[in-house]
Amino acid sequence: GAGQGMRAILTQLNKVQGVRGSMVINRDGIVVAGEFADDVDEQGIGAIASSLLSALEGAVKRINLGHLNRFVLTGNENKAVIVDTGPALLFVLLNRDANMGLLNVEIREAAKQVVTQAKM
Repeated sequence: GAGQGMRAILTQLNKVQGVRGSMVINRDGIVVAGEFADDVDEQGIGAIASSLLSALEGAVKRINLGHLNRFVLTGNENKAVIVDTGPALLFVLLNRDANMGLLNVEIREAAKQVVTQAKM
């Protein structure tokens, strides 16, 4: 099913240096697939990521940035990237010192694959 294909994309992404885990969440905040090395509250992260995206989308439009593609959250321990992939969103948890140059390419590629999978 869709979950299998999504999981394969995440497994691939998680092999990239600096990635601690990733998940695909649908628009309602339901986790479609998740792959984390650590024990995390996937449903909790899903709900938060989804409501963050909704809140930000309105704000981004109001400040004339156009359509929100992705945003990066930086904490003092880790970073997270949330990418809008249309029907779903891709959440990626990263090490604080992860190389964003390399990761941007990998994350963009994974996001494209998520879009393709979601259409199947």
